[in-house]
Amino acid sequence: MIRIKTVDTQNILEMCTLTTYPNALCTTRKECSCCNAVSIAEAKYDSEMHPNAIYNNNVPIGFFMYKRAEDQSEKATICRFMIDHKFQHKGLEEKALEHILRGLKIQGVRKVVLMIDGANKIAKKLSLSYGFRFTEKIDNAKYCYELDL
Repeated sequence: MIRIKTVDTQNILEMCTLTTYPNALCTTRKECSCCNAVSIAEAKYDSEMHPNAIYNNNVPIGFFMYKRAEDQSEKATICRFMIDHKFQHKGLEEKALEHILRGLKIQGVRKVVLMIDGANKIAKKLSLSYGFRFTEKIDNAKYCYELDL
């Protein structure tokens, strides 16, 4: 069962150890677009950022972070979404994204923007399967996809 929990002092270290790379070397190296630790640090200094842990049956499997401005509360931008390499290709990406979208809708979000690395064909396929559409906007090598909830 998928569960979402805000990143806090109880789970921050677990979130920082999750990686999409099997060799677990990705931290803040240049070839890694971003790691969870950097995202969590960014959220500490940007009150519009919301870092979250993704659990499956109480096991930490992933991380996502979205940005939501107070003056644009009907819109959320998912700027990070990852499932740890040990849990990929098991259908958990789909279940997690579905849970995330449902939770955002409950919070009153009506439009979701998903930022995807241009080379990530798997994320692109997943987003399109949920009805996201490419906006033709590219921001810092991240492709923007939109979905109306």
